Amino acid sequence: MINLSLPSPANLVPPPPKTLNPSRQKTPPTQTLKNPNFEHLKNRLIHQASVGHLRQAISTLDLMTQQGLTPDLFTYSLLLKSSIRTRQFHLGKLVHARLSESQLEPDSVSLNSLISLYSKNNDWVTANAIFENMGERRDVVSWSAMISCFSHNDMESKAISTFVKMLEFGEYPNQFGFAA
Repeated sequence: MINLSLPSPANLVPPPPKTLNPSRQKTPPTQTLKNPNFEHLKNRLIHQASVGHLRQAISTLDLMTQQGLTPDLFTYSLLLKSSIRTRQFHLGKLVHARLSESQLEPDSVSLNSLISLYSKNNDWVTANAIFENMGERRDVVSWSAMISCFSHNDMESKAISTFVKMLEFGEYPNQFGFAA
């Protein structure tokens, strides 16, 4: 019988953390310093939105802003997607209003969610206005959402011309763009 034994693990001590120049250290967001409940409220809002309790999630959003806390773009995008998923478009428009009031600069994810919200609500005019104002932030998702919006609103020629513009702008369609 052969007996193999492994050496005992080395006792490595991790090096002490490097101290950064104080001017380069990241300070935690002021909202968490002011209110330690920020993460708790954010997690509650995310849970409410993900299980379809959109009204309660918006109430939590309002509570956060009343306490001087600023929800991030992820939170707004989650609320928008939840309103689309549950087909509660009037609440999605309310979230859009809250996002506009927040003074956050929407990213492409939140703008794409807004395009989808208004598209599924048959408001192609607002969806197109958001799309046109995106400028350089348009991506393949934005283009596909607009093509789909025009298709679902019986604007086939506008959908095709948007598809051609997408190609001219150097974006290449994925399966969703082709399906639309």
